[in-house]
Amino acid sequence: MKKIWFVVMVLLVFVNCETPEPQKVFTGDKQFRTTDPSRLRFLNVRAAYYYRERPQHTKLDIYKLRKFSSGKDKPVLAPVIVNNWMKDEAYLFFENNTYPYFKDTITIKWIEETDSTTNSGFYELALKTKHDQYEFGGKLYESIQKGHDLFLKNTKNEFVPIYDNGKERSAFRTTIRDYYRLTEVY
Repeated sequence: MKKIWFVVMVLLVFVNCETPEPQKVFTGDKQFRTTDPSRLRFLNVRAAYYYRERPQHTKLDIYKLRKFSSGKDKPVLAPVIVNNWMKDEAYLFFENNTYPYFKDTITIKWIEETDSTTNSGFYELALKTKHDQYEFGGKLYESIQKGHDLFLKNTKNEFVPIYDNGKERSAFRTTIRDYYRLTEVY
């Protein structure tokens, strides 16, 4: 009787033990990685402030902040968040408005004026790969955080102001911060 009781108890323990689900193995680029909590936070808290588009036959959701204006009078280079939810990744891309003088290679001149000196430099986005756009966005974000004046080189080889008002700068910073939170940069 004791042997039967022991066998029944062992079987009950064995039946009640569940094997854990295998963990998903992330094989992509870590700088673009999203997690379930960061994605849920974005979808539940932040996505309401964005226009969402899903191109046909893709598994990508494209989010563009509603605060960016469109038009053709002045250049607007709007950052968009591309959520590749099937690969647990998100990308940062830039979208032009209908300003007719955009060049293929985006060149931004930054100017920093201090009391005694004026510093300047350039940021360039020649190839529109996900890595290049990520780096370009990070440089622009740092420049805006420092209060630099920014100018876009157009097809007439003129530098026209871009992100020159508080609304545009705020919208840019908001999108980049949301992207960084989605990818858990900070």
